[in-house]
Amino acid sequence: MPNLFDQSQNTFIIRFWREWQGENTQRRLGWRGRIEHIQSGEGMVFSEQQQMLAFIERFVHPLSMPPEEGEKRF
Repeated sequence: MPNLFDQSQNTFIIRFWREWQGENTQRRLGWRGRIEHIQSGEGMVFSEQQQMLAFIERFVHPLSMPPEEGEKRF
């Protein structure tokens, strides 16, 4: 079984707040957020969930299969 501490780590801080969006009679209260990837220092403001998820996907890669017995690990 692979050691969980051997896998790369990614830490994100996500902050949400509510704000008025739109103009005049079209104004409504909506959510906005900011996400930061701690290891790289990169961050962005988002207004839709898909924007936040796309940012996370830039840093998080699918876990690979554990190495076979006798196979080198890097």
